Amino acid sequence: MKKIIVFSLLTLVFFLCSCSMPTTTVRTVDDRPTLAFRGAPEGALLYVDGLSMGPAGQYNGEPTVLTIEPGTHTVHVTLNNETIYEQRIFVESSLKTITLR
Repeated sequence: MKKIIVFSLLTLVFFLCSCSMPTTTVRTVDDRPTLAFRGAPEGALLYVDGLSMGPAGQYNGEPTVLTIEPGTHTVHVTLNNETIYEQRIFVESSLKTITLR
């Protein structure tokens, strides 16, 4: 009788331990447009819509890109306080690469 009780308890513990709640993993994809700048000279500064984004060379696409909101933006690159690139662009999705000469 004692063996049956011990066996029953062990069976109950086994079934309780083997039951687990299902898990759910949620992944969010960031599909906002990104900008990359090729050929930015050393010391060139990047401005998007008048806001400083830092050195333009850091967003060369290898691996860093600048993520922005979809829509129309003014991109401005300066070197030693002189404008070397300025353009109004429309971005909707994916990567847009701007080549600076």
